[in-house]
Amino acid sequence: MKANISKTVKSVIAQECGINRRSISNRTPFMSNQKLPYFDCVGALFVLQNKFHVSLPEADYYKYKTVGNLIKNIIRQQHRLSK
Repeated sequence: MKANISKTVKSVIAQECGINRRSISNRTPFMSNQKLPYFDCVGALFVLQNKFHVSLPEADYYKYKTVGNLIKNIIRQQHRLSK
């Protein structure tokens, strides 16, 4: 499950930001550099909310310093939903 979520998150980010999926790792800074611009990331977050049925409120965007942080948050929420 974790691997599928990770793969999907990176694919959505790549598509929304118009970059190669292979250039995104868990350590890739999120919303903080030119590779992943803020507005493209916001679009990705909306897609991910709908795809995974999780809550990614705008007030929390600053918490996602890396793609890995975002993935962990989604996995945590998915785990809670499955209980």
